[in-house]
Amino acid sequence: MDLKDLIPTPKLLEARNVLVIFPHPDDAELTSGGTVALLTARGAKVTYCCATDGSMGSFDPAMTRQRVADIRKKEQEEAGRILGVKDIHWLDFPDGFLPDVETVRPKIVRVIRRVRPDFIITLDPWLTYEAHPDHRKTAMAAVEAALYAAFPLAYPDDAKEGLSPHSVKGIALAVSSHPNTVIDITEAWDRKMAACLCHRSQFPEHVWKNVFAPVLTAKSAEIGRKIGAAYAEDFKVMTTTHLHIMADAWRM
Repeated sequence: MDLKDLIPTPKLLEARNVLVIFPHPDDAELTSGGTVALLTARGAKVTYCCATDGSMGSFDPAMTRQRVADIRKKEQEEAGRILGVKDIHWLDFPDGFLPDVETVRPKIVRVIRRVRPDFIITLDPWLTYEAHPDHRKTAMAAVEAALYAAFPLAYPDDAKEGLSPHSVKGIALAVSSHPNTVIDITEAWDRKMAACLCHRSQFPEHVWKNVFAPVLTAKSAEIGRKIGAAYAEDFKVMTTTHLHIMADAWRM
């Protein structure tokens, strides 16, 4: 029997309660906005967890980190509303200076135990050439937290807040070098792009029109061609079993 039959890949669009964990305001929309829109349209509850405050995201030396953080939080809330996301958990670590994974992990475990998702969407922590430490650390903390959240002896103080252990059924890694799931987002494309445009501080009109919009469109169309769709997003979808002593996980 094939390993894929022994540990079947869960179906992302069948999820009913999804937690999206990402490093900065705008990362969720850029990488998974179409899928989030499809999920909420199908009645799923989607909750966001943003690891940082987004406070480094400006090239204007006259700005302060606090002003940038305030602007970006409002932009993220607006983008979430467009996609049907009402709840955002802010871990509020400083943008660009996310601490080590061991410090971030328990914060995410607490959110998982509170939200109790059947599916988590995050970035792929093993993405080749990813230079941003916030991306690598957030994603690794997220997949580690998905494992730890099920164990009652991991961070037992959570029980004082009424938070019990929780097992996650599926994990979807966005922007992965080894995707195994392609989602047709054609019907949600306009909502994805509108949500991305909420992040006005990051995408001035000339930057959006000349860089981000063409790149997003071309990449989504390229992924879509795999399944005959106009636009698509792809993910490496796994279970927590795949994430523990599983040498073949990369090809499943």
